[in-house]
Amino acid sequence: STHRGVRGLQLRLGDRVIRFAPSDMVTRNQSFERALSEAAKQLGVDGTTLVEGAELATFEAYQVLVPLDTEQPAVQLFRGNRLVAQEEIDAEMVEEIGQGMQRWMRANLHADGRMTYLYYPASGRESDNNNMIRQWMASLCLVRMAVAADNRQLLAQATRNIRYNLRHFYRQEGDLGLIEYKGRVKLGAVALAALTMLEHPDGEQFAQERDALVATTDHLWQEDGSFRLFYPGGREPIDSNLHNFYPGETLLLWASLLAGASDPERLERFEGSVDYYRSWHLVHRKPSFVPWHTQAYYLLWRQNRSDALRDWIFAMNDWLLQMQDHSRMAYDDTVGRFYDPRPGREHFGPPHASSTGVFLEGLVDAHRLAIAEGDAVRAERYRTAILRGLRSVRQLQFRGWQDSWFVRDPERVTGGIRTTVYNNVIRVDNVQHNLMALLKLAPTDIWP
Repeated sequence: STHRGVRGLQLRLGDRVIRFAPSDMVTRNQSFERALSEAAKQLGVDGTTLVEGAELATFEAYQVLVPLDTEQPAVQLFRGNRLVAQEEIDAEMVEEIGQGMQRWMRANLHADGRMTYLYYPASGRESDNNNMIRQWMASLCLVRMAVAADNRQLLAQATRNIRYNLRHFYRQEGDLGLIEYKGRVKLGAVALAALTMLEHPDGEQFAQERDALVATTDHLWQEDGSFRLFYPGGREPIDSNLHNFYPGETLLLWASLLAGASDPERLERFEGSVDYYRSWHLVHRKPSFVPWHTQAYYLLWRQNRSDALRDWIFAMNDWLLQMQDHSRMAYDDTVGRFYDPRPGREHFGPPHASSTGVFLEGLVDAHRLAIAEGDAVRAERYRTAILRGLRSVRQLQFRGWQDSWFVRDPERVTGGIRTTVYNNVIRVDNVQHNLMALLKLAPTDIWP
């Protein structure tokens, strides 16, 4: 996939030649495998005949965008886009990135409160898929946008979004609140919905739903410090990848509750979960565990200044930095994403804009912690990683004619974040995670 959009594909079968241009492949999100299948159809042969009988070759090409309806000069592109240099990432650019993402969030919030989940820029259509964890993270992002801007109109839109989600996906079973989609109730969705209502400045209007959702997280907590990941089901396998996500999301909710009121019993359970999941992570190590637990533990650290929490946050994020791509990959436009291509690390997961965003959320907190503790070396290391991540985000952002020339409806994509440099699909958490990182990143934190 990394070569998609940089290299094209040529097939020669007898006297017939078919070429797939790199720019065309990247705008269509066409893999090399799909190109082969399309070529077989065009040639009227099956896949086996094509592979065995055709001469296959890849090629690179100059990509030049020539605007025909403006006076703009022609520009040379790389992978159908303009390459963003690290030096471009300054305070003004970061502000522009954030404003662009906020624009996308507002443009994709529908009148009835529904938020776009996944959008295909080339065809101009939405996906029928959905995900409650990502939808409630988007709701939380809308609330934080409104609070940061002190914007009552935007807060009213966030409220309408919350009510839409509650109307379509919330139900109560006794004292327990459930966020259900396609018959499944995920711990993470329950926790993030509760957190959204907890952070809402006028959240008491949702007090019944919020408290019932919190009760569900309590119900799913186990005496050994672990969580059951679904309601009402049994325990997930100990090595389930979902343990990297849902418990950390829930502990972030709990840390927020502890920040608002003294609750010795919840604090004791929280500390038991820290112990359990520290041991679990060291056995089942994955990068996706780090940002959620970092954010939860940093929030609690601000209350108790625990040396143990500080040291664990630093240990997790020092390890995470090894996963950031800044020198190993072949192309300059991938720099700053979090992806480790080294053999044996495939299970860490593919590169994804939403991953970069959530890692940035955690790193912002880790960076603040390093500054507060006077750890200048570690603070600079985290600052560098944040700046590299922001370069990657800018590379993925739709921002104008030089990167949107193939887009069906530019209004629906401007400010949005592609999934990767070779996959232009916009999923809501691509935008939401990166924007929430910026919303809590004070310019004085990263600009000397």
